[in-house]
Formats: sequence, structure tokens, C-alpha cells
Amino acid sequence: MAPVSDGQAAAKTAWTALTEPWRACLEEAWASWTAGSLGIGAVAVDGHGAIVSRGRNRILEQPTQAGVLAGTFLAHAEMNALAVIPFGQTRGLTIYTSLEPCLMCAATMVMVNIGHVFYAAPDPLFEGIHDALGAHSFCAGRLPVPEGPLPGPVGMFARILPLTVPAFWDKTNDALEAHRRLAPSVVARADEIVAGGHLSAVASAGGEVREAMGSVWDHLG
Repeated sequence: MAPVSDGQAAAKTAWTALTEPWRACLEEAWASWTAGSLGIGAVAVDGHGAIVSRGRNRILEQPTQAGVLAGTFLAHAEMNALAVIPFGQTRGLTIYTSLEPCLMCAATMVMVNIGHVFYAAPDPLFEGIHDALGAHSFCAGRLPVPEGPLPGPVGMFARILPLTVPAFWDKTNDALEAHRRLAPSVVARADEIVAGGHLSAVASAGGEVREAMGSVWDHLG
């Protein structure tokens, strides 16, 4: 049996310390990445802490299931987590998401009365969106309470994962250029991870998200 690396051991310890919603959220993010989409995951949780739905970013996947958004820009992780919940049953739910909600997802949470949103990593493209929505009279009383990001390597893993998706980031586009301008050190880490092939190796071997995190642990500190 191959020895366990320091990174894998540290990732296992960090994984064990996470709550179940965070684990499920990161599992969905990894499932998104391995399917060729943007590596973002989300779950909806009820007032008792039970997970009621899961969703992942599927914008670069083909539709395969009725009621699941895929192959469209609308197929964000939070949108998929919310889309399967029946009308009128979203009020007061909590969303856990691996990346700070974009304008579309933040506005959707306002519309469906989500009570609280936890995000693992900040998204510099949408910094301030929560406050901007709160300036509108309709939204002001419906804003979910935000909390994030997660500290340490786990939060950095959630932030870097979308920046390492080859199918999306191989070519120059406005979003990537914005990330390079707003968070150059984070993008530099992502570039190192892509060059090393760490995540692709774990995915090819059918590895789980904890193994993926451990494979790049040295880049997350």
C-alpha cells in the first residue's frame, strides 16, 4: 500500500471537521468539475439541518434528466439545488454553496425567500451584489443572511476549483481576465495546479473530492 502523503492526511483531517452540508456541497463541486463543468456545488438545508436538495454547475453538460438544468448558462449550482424544490417550500431554507452567489443566483434566493446563505469562497466578480440587491425596496426585507468564506485550505480549494476547469478556462474570455485582474495570486495558484495535472490525475482514477483536495494541498496554504 502506498504511503499517505502529508497533503492527503491534512485533507482527511479537514474533511472530517466539516459539517455534512459542507461535505455534500464540495462533493457536488467535484462532480461538476469531473463532468467538465465549472466545479461549483450547492445544497439546500432545512431548519433541522437536513439536506433537502443538491445541485451542481452543469452549464457545459448535456441535459439528461427532466427538471435538471444543464447545457445552459442558467445551470448554476444554486439554481439546480433550488429548481427541484416544489413551489412554496423554499421559504426559510439555508443554501450552502462552494462559491459566493452570482447576480442571478443571489436574486433567485431573494425571490424564493431563502433565509441564510453560506459560501465557501468569495467570487471577486460579484463582490457587493448582496448589498446592491438590498438597496432595492422589494429585496431589502427578503435578503438571506450571508456568511463566508470558509477559512484556510478548504475555502481556497473551493475558490481555485472553478479556475482549473480546462474546457472553460483554456481560452481567453472576459471572466478569466477579470479574475486575473482582481485576484492574480489565486489565478497563479490555479495555473500551477493545471500545469501539474494533479486534479486530472485524481479524476482519471475515479478519486473523491477529499483526494482531489489532498492532491493540491500544498497549493492551498
